[in-house]
Parts: sequence; structure tokens; C-alpha cells
Amino acid sequence: MTQRRFGPTRGAGVVIIEKSGQQSISPAPFGWSGYAGLLEKGPVGELISCQNKASFLKKCGSFIDDSLLPDNCFSYYKLANGSGGLYLVRVTDGNEVQAEKTIYARKDGIIPVAMGTIKAHNGGRWGGKKQKYDGDVSDVADIDETEIDTGVLTWKTNEWAGGYVELEGVANTQYPIIGNTSAGVIQVASDQTMDTDLGAGSETGYTLFLDNDEKAVSFEISDGEQNPDTEFSLSVYVDGEFVKKYSDLSTDPTSTKYWVSIINNDDSNYEISVVDLWTGAHVANVRPANYYGVVSSITDTVLTASIHYMDLAGATGNPTIALGTINAEMVRQTLTITMTSATEGSVISSEFGSLGTITFGTEFDSGHRFIPPFTITAGVTPCVATDVIVVYYKPMDDGEYAGGYLYPDKVNSKLTKYRIVSNTYSTITVADGSAMTSISEADDEFMVVSPIELGGGIDGNADIADTDYTQQAWDTASSPFNRLKGTNAGLVKFATPGVTSTTVAKAGVAYAEAKNHQYRYEIPSNIITEEGAISQINDTYGRNDFAVVSFPSYCYVADPLGSGEGKRKLVTNTGMIHGRESRIAADYEGYHKAEAGIDAILPEILSLTTGNVILDEESLNPVGISIVKKMKGNYIIWGDRTLYLDSTWKWKHQRETMSYYEQVLAENHDWIIFQLNDSALRNDVKASLTAFFLPEWRKKHAIVGNSFAEACIIKIDDENNTSIDSDNGDFNASISLKFVGTVERFKIEIGKQGIFDSAN
Repeated sequence: MTQRRFGPTRGAGVVIIEKSGQQSISPAPFGWSGYAGLLEKGPVGELISCQNKASFLKKCGSFIDDSLLPDNCFSYYKLANGSGGLYLVRVTDGNEVQAEKTIYARKDGIIPVAMGTIKAHNGGRWGGKKQKYDGDVSDVADIDETEIDTGVLTWKTNEWAGGYVELEGVANTQYPIIGNTSAGVIQVASDQTMDTDLGAGSETGYTLFLDNDEKAVSFEISDGEQNPDTEFSLSVYVDGEFVKKYSDLSTDPTSTKYWVSIINNDDSNYEISVVDLWTGAHVANVRPANYYGVVSSITDTVLTASIHYMDLAGATGNPTIALGTINAEMVRQTLTITMTSATEGSVISSEFGSLGTITFGTEFDSGHRFIPPFTITAGVTPCVATDVIVVYYKPMDDGEYAGGYLYPDKVNSKLTKYRIVSNTYSTITVADGSAMTSISEADDEFMVVSPIELGGGIDGNADIADTDYTQQAWDTASSPFNRLKGTNAGLVKFATPGVTSTTVAKAGVAYAEAKNHQYRYEIPSNIITEEGAISQINDTYGRNDFAVVSFPSYCYVADPLGSGEGKRKLVTNTGMIHGRESRIAADYEGYHKAEAGIDAILPEILSLTTGNVILDEESLNPVGISIVKKMKGNYIIWGDRTLYLDSTWKWKHQRETMSYYEQVLAENHDWIIFQLNDSALRNDVKASLTAFFLPEWRKKHAIVGNSFAEACIIKIDDENNTSIDSDNGDFNASISLKFVGTVERFKIEIGKQGIFDSAN
């Protein structure tokens, strides 16, 4: 009990002693579950709380090919129908990479100076997987019908899956990539014939492409709303849908509107994170843009940009440069030329490394399809060895600006804009009837405002091992689920949907037992007999008072992404069962009602892996295996048993009720610690416990007896609180509960009346 004293201590006056009222026990929520597994998105190593489907979609994404966890989550939300919620831990192989895009300052227009990076909030292809790579194999023999041994050792497993490869020696052909190894072997579809198509050719070049396919995070940068001359705004989109806008941001770290702090510290932001790369003074033209450049030429409807610039600040000579034949594949980069003589120098690309030697007057073509060819011609003043020439190549994002806006003269007519119809790497076309020449001319600075996608994201799902689950989710010392302690979460029902590994199952149930929760096993889909199911539990997974299971654990549902009517998908039924159990627990305000029966319907199920076989409940029920069965046209949950070791806890509803009570009591009595260990405390605690359990008997019938004293015995007296206990700092309460039972069999005695039988 808290006590406060107000007033004089030794002087004269009125003293007020304030004592707190009776402490109450706050019930925990019902029906929450906790899942671990592969997700499309979400922070790794964190506890993700999603109370509803909308929250899950925002934080964790949607369906993915690599995991059944999202399917189970959506089934849970559908059947929970507003009750409970999900705690989630995203598991990866550690190779996930955030999609990203470098953004450039408006400074000087023609010279691209990186001022920051925008990244997807966490790793995965969800943020954008777009990337491309150009290389050569060491020998043409490294290309066979379905594989290319590139020798590249920096790729993650299946980083290029879903993309395509083009061969230098095969024109107009794209080979679909189904995967790649971390040793650099690109694997294409089994019906491809790369070696045959090459024929006797000796070309060793190949190019890899991976597109976003309209699935990515994108951003749009414009001027600030309140201070358009000094600040900027940033809008965020996911898969083309607007998510949020930061209206007024500053590049200055000392500002209260500093863009990194505003975005990265936004608790409602699950889409992006940003990195500041700027090191100079913070002035207005340090602000970023989707694209900022200089006009080369302009008509009323077409702007041609200056997309290259040669910086001679590090050179004594005055050579000139001309681009060769360029195309949309060539990427933004900086080419640094270090002269070794007056007319020769070595070329290094910021994106592709060392490219070889350039000779003035001769077109330099690296042979790399992503690098522009160019010719440097000596000027009146010759260069000398050690001169450094820097060439900036800054093409626009080909075809990406349609629907956006072009400001043809951002300096002198900063508010005049035109709707963009299309664009190439060097030109922008605006709507017919525009009159851009009335406000802009060559050498004016222009700006594009249009969503730009991120790229380069990697999921981190390809090399998943059992240890990833056991270490990231089910380690009793370090699991993110440990953060539930102190939140009054109540009973949480754990599972690893779609993962039937024995190692993972044992780790999951060990975690549930250690934390006084529950774990749901899943019996593999290829086990379809009672004998197989019993063996899987008794001989493989192992029995545990805190474990439950239903058989079969897999079923067929309508494929949520199926393109054809009637297409089915094999999924686990864990999410469905937990969702239905959550709804029942919410309806009864507790776990005392068996979450099974003819009204425990699983409506998504179309068929079971066991087919139409009627399972032998006489063998399954005694060992604690509940079943999913078809009754009156519905698939239902049938069974209220645990996989008990101690028969005291064979009833599932009683084990759940006890765990719930224990969780609530553990979370609600920290106030007792360091209180005076006296009779007043005993009375307060007993009153608090009585107030909590009385409705469990009177209203809910979770505990039963002819009187409350019979249903709930609370003992806090001298007998279990001796002077020795007090000296040791112990305060003891003993609670004995009489749980309500459940009807598992309805026995009817019936017979024909004899001549001596009567109603009396």
C-alpha cells in the first residue's frame, strides 16, 4: 500500500497522510497467439504486434511463396473476427538486404552530388528488387544449357531468382532465372537451351536483369509546404499506393525538422529509413530532388537534358568530351580518368571499377553495356600526367516519370509545372498544348517531381536452417517473445506455421513450457494415418503438458492468389484453429469453455489431407490428439485434450485457464514487493484476489462450487506466513481452484419399461 505524508514533520500544523485504495488485478486480453517464421517484410529481431489484418499488412506484408505464415495469419484474423491479435517474430537466414536509392542534391544542377540514401524500412524484395549486372565468364564452357558459372562470390542465394539473363552471343533472347547459388552459378528454367543457342560462338558476356514488377517502395520529393524555398517534402508509396507525406523537412541536423530525425523517429513509419550523406554547408540547393538537371534544348512539349558533364578542376589541360551511342540501359555513374601522359589515362567507374586505358581522340568503349562510350579530344592546352578528369553521367530513369510533373525553370519560374506524358533517359515529353519555351531555355535548371522506386532488396529466405528458428524465435534467453513479460499479455498460443522440423517443434514447446504459455505442434502433411500421427507425437516430437495438436494439421483451401477458378492450396490449419479459439475465448471471457464442438467451424477448409477417411477417435483422443472432422457439412475442431505428461493437465481448457490465471497474477502483484509484511497487507492481498476470482465463479462459471469458498480457497494467514518467512522476506499466498469440467461423452441409458416400472 502506498502512503504519502503532507505537512510539517517537526513544526506545528496540519498533517495529511494519504493512503492508496485497494489494489485491483487487471485481467489480461484473451485469444492472442504468437507465430515465428518467414514474412514478406518486418523488422528482424523485434517483437511485432499486429492486432488486426490491416496492421499485419502494413507491418508484415502479404502472401509469399516461401512461407505459410502469412496464410495462417490471415486465417486467424478472419476467424477471430476482431478478438485477440498476433505477436510475430520474423525469421531470416541473415542475408536480407534493404532496397535503397541514392538521392542527389539540387546543387549546381549538372553535377550529381549524393546527399542521402532512402532505404526500405527493413530487408526484403517488398521494397524493390530491381537491379542489373553485366559480366563475362572466364570460358564459354562455363555456359551450359541451364546454368552459367559466373564465378561471382558476392551474391546471396537466389538473389536473382525471378529475373532473366541475356547472352552476348544470342540475340533477342531472355532466359528466365529460377535461382542462383552463393558460388555464383545462375540457374535458368529446365527447358532452356543456352549452350545450343550459343552454338559455336565464343562470346563470354552475359547480363542479368531483375525488375520490380510493380512491387516496390517509391518516393516523391518536392518543395516544402510551409517553407518552399528552403525545405522539402517527401511522399512515400508502397506498390503504387500513397502511404504518407512528410510536408516540411530540412537537411540541417540542427533543425527541429531535420529529415533524418523526423523520418527515422516516426513510430508510425513502417516503410522507409534514411541516411544523411551530406558533409558540407546546409543551404537551399542541398535539398534533394527526384531529378534535378540543366536544359540542353527545349521545345514547347519536349525538354532535352544535359546528362553528362566533364569536370576539369583537377586538370591543367582543357580537353572536350563527346558521348558515343548511348541507350536507356546505361546507368548513372562517375568516371574518373587519371592521366598517365598527355593523351592517355586510366578510367575508373564509380559503379563498375577499373575499365582500362583511354586514348585521346579515340572512342573509349569499355565493352560494358551499362557504361556509356565517349571520346575525349585534346584541347589547346594539353594535359599532363597525374591530371584528373571527372566525367559525370546522369541519365534520367527511363520511362519512370509519366504522370509526374516537370518544372522547366525551377530558378526563375519555380511554380510553373507541366504534366509529364513520357520520358527517356535524356528527354521529357509533356502534354500537347504546353508552352515550355515561354518560360525556359537552354542552360536553365529544371526539376522533376515523380515517384521513383527503390531497388536491390533481398528477402533472406533462401538459406533458412532450423537454427534460424531456434535461435531467433525460440531461445528462452533471447527470444523477442520475452518482451511480452511486463505487458500483461495473458496466455499466448505459440506456433511455427508450416514448419514441421522436429528441432523447431521441440524448441517451440520448450519455450512455451518455460514461459507458461502453449505451443501447437503440426503433424507433417504426408502423415495421413492414426498410427503415423501417434508416432509423430510420442516418438518424434515428444509429449508435454504445454503442447497441443490437431490431426490432420494440413488442409486444402481456395488459393488466395490462384488465377484459375477452383485452384486449391495446401496450408496448415493452425491459424484457423487459433482464430476460432480466440473468438470462443472472447465470447466466454475466458478459456474455461472447451474451444471445440459443432460450432467450432473452420469454414475455409475445402478438404483434408486424410481425404474422406473417418478417423479412429478411440485411438487418437486418449493420447491427446484432437481432430479436424467433417460434420453436417462443416469442418470442425473436435477435442479438448493436451499432449499431457501429467494427467492432472489432460484437459486443454483447464491447462489454458490455469496458465492464464498464473500469467495475470504474476503481472499484477509487483506492488506488493517492499511493502510492510503485516496483517494489513494480508487483508489487502486477500481482498484483491477475492475480487478477481469472484466473477470467475459467479458470472463466468470458470471455477465451480456450491459457494465461492468451495470454488476458490485463498489462504494467507499465520500458518503459511510464519515469522521465519517474514525474516526471509517471503510473503505467501495459497490459492486452490476447482475448475469447471467439460462434457466429452454424453451417456444415455435407455430401455423398455417392465411391468413393475413406474415414474416414481
